[in-house]
Amino acid sequence: MFARIFLISIVQLDIFRTSFCLYYGHEVGHTSMESTHYDRRILQQQCPINNQLKESHQTTYLANFKSFPLTSTINNGSGLISSRKQFIVSYEEDTLVTRASSGTIDINNKSPLSMDQAALDIIVDKQIIGNLSVYVHVLECTSCPYKIVTEYLSSNEIFNLTINTKYNYRIRIELHNTSFCVQTLTLYEYGQSILNVQMSSSTTTTNASSTSDIKCTLTTQRSGNHIYVPLIVGGIILLILFIACLFAQHMKLRERLINLQNRCLKRIPQQESTLSYDLQTRSPSTATATAATDTIIATDANLAITKIPPIHKISNVAVPRSKRLLSLDAFRGFAMIAMIFVNYGGGGYAQFEHVPWHGITFADIVFPFFVWMLGTSLVFSLKNSIDKAVPKRTLLKKIVIRTIKLFLIGFILNTRFKVDLAIVRILGVLQRFAIVYGVIATIEVLCSRPEQYIMPTKDQTSLSTVAVKSGALQRIRTLFCDITNFPVQWLINIALAAIWVLVVYLVPYENCPAGYLGPGGLDENGKYENCTGGITGYIDRVIFTDKHLYQYPTCQAVYGCNISFDPENLFGAMPTIFLAYLGVQAGRILVMYQNHADRLARLFTWSILTTMIGVGLTAGTLDSGPMPLNKNIWTLSFSFFTAGLAFAGFALMYIFIDLLKWWNATPFQYPGANSILIYVTHLVFASFFPVQWLVVNTHAAHLAMALWGCIFWIIISYILFKKRMFLVL
Repeated sequence: MFARIFLISIVQLDIFRTSFCLYYGHEVGHTSMESTHYDRRILQQQCPINNQLKESHQTTYLANFKSFPLTSTINNGSGLISSRKQFIVSYEEDTLVTRASSGTIDINNKSPLSMDQAALDIIVDKQIIGNLSVYVHVLECTSCPYKIVTEYLSSNEIFNLTINTKYNYRIRIELHNTSFCVQTLTLYEYGQSILNVQMSSSTTTTNASSTSDIKCTLTTQRSGNHIYVPLIVGGIILLILFIACLFAQHMKLRERLINLQNRCLKRIPQQESTLSYDLQTRSPSTATATAATDTIIATDANLAITKIPPIHKISNVAVPRSKRLLSLDAFRGFAMIAMIFVNYGGGGYAQFEHVPWHGITFADIVFPFFVWMLGTSLVFSLKNSIDKAVPKRTLLKKIVIRTIKLFLIGFILNTRFKVDLAIVRILGVLQRFAIVYGVIATIEVLCSRPEQYIMPTKDQTSLSTVAVKSGALQRIRTLFCDITNFPVQWLINIALAAIWVLVVYLVPYENCPAGYLGPGGLDENGKYENCTGGITGYIDRVIFTDKHLYQYPTCQAVYGCNISFDPENLFGAMPTIFLAYLGVQAGRILVMYQNHADRLARLFTWSILTTMIGVGLTAGTLDSGPMPLNKNIWTLSFSFFTAGLAFAGFALMYIFIDLLKWWNATPFQYPGANSILIYVTHLVFASFFPVQWLVVNTHAAHLAMALWGCIFWIIISYILFKKRMFLVL
């Protein structure tokens, strides 16, 4: 009840604050808000100011032409040439080349640099007669063309570039379209380099290509900063705190402090209840639908359900540890805290941002972990419902209601920046989660039968005794009963995955070929400029139209995508459903096998198998091949690969928490037990003190702010846990 009132208050506050102009203290979500409804480049809330809207910054690689005035010594209309595919020039730090200006020679350029920026001065030798053209190519965009920076760089001038150091570049200097030199650039934050363009009679130059007329020589004037020092220091501090937590647990420090407090205050020690119950138990009729949602919602992982006594009867009773798998809460809580860290900027590090298109980073695996946990949690609740003979019609009704609730909450969160239903984004993280949950839960409810969950006997369960069984078929059925007992579910999910593959690789549309998985824009020299996301993006644009999709896809900065693309697209839900079903497989392992060795052997086997399939579909490259890893499209290879990571990560937590009992899941169990409430509140209050506030623009400051955001919500979830406040939809 209290949790429901709390959520209603949050929604009312969010609606109320949209009528005011609120400014962000710092760039929350600067790295990966695509996947959690934030715009990664929103610096300010949109609000009426002098009858105008203060619009959010839109970074685009295909930027409009911008000309910068030169000093009085520059003639011939110097500046950037007008071009529809002009190389990006902006003053925001999340772009590629963020500043370009020409002036007289001044090798001591004092232009202020910001985080992830470096200065490059191009100096032309006096012996060169005529104007030079400068082109830049981003190496991460392997099949993209060079883009023009300027065509009017003459001798005795310096051309200043401020470049985003998150990417690598290749710069090409041309003279009269006949002579050229090429130099590869790997720059570091706050570094200053000089590229000297000189006449040359040699045919080659070191670390560069050139003709016999000009050569490029790159020299470092100022070394860049070691940006990973704060990250290393922060990691060491967190490791020390974790070790201290384990030591305190081993020494039973909390119990000693409580006993000391009771003696000092002469309190009567609390007595443990004879009932062992789960704080999140619920009626059997709602068990399946509730726990399936609880990849984000706290799930019921008990093997037996008991009713919570009334609060007035247990106010002086200490709650004992329940017989649930704490590793489930720990893994879910880890994913929740990781999402908060990423959404609050991740310190501005590229490793905690989504990749421009193909490939994978830490930020890309967080949401798949939640999806995987959806399937894992579903099995426990479904097994309990089957044991209680809950009618399937009741369960299906609950599934429909919870699916609608999840979708509506996600839609409401999309309106917190600007309530304009004409352009509001329809899809999102919770919306994708609702669709996946609705499908996978319906399949399991309709196709599951009580006999499918018959647990093997002790002799059948052990892998070491299976070999003595007569008959190869019987041995296979015994060894793989968690698979062979569910043929219909497997066939349905494999069919859904097959449909996705066939549509993606066999169905062309408009001017886009079948099987295109690229970002469009400048990819493949702009051949498929309007084919961003292939058929996946096209389906969304037909159903929802451009104005109701995500407007700032990750491919904008590097590939220059000029059309909207939603990373939580509708068609991508099909391989996401398969990922959830792999989580269902993990749940069946935990339900049907009680031996630790049997559980771990199967978990690690599935981890190796799914990882190998995911890597194999990319031909071992991850970011290319027949089916590269891609979160935006959510390729089937991405589902396999992230499922492998989830199997392995959960298995490791299971070893330390439930097998060896070296760790009691603190502090991850607290946000893991109340995930939906923490997820919603961490988004709504992201711009409120004391969650976030203005900090200096450095990696150390942003990292500290992101870590503080994680700590803040751990504290909140701990308080809610102790007060037994759990939000259940």
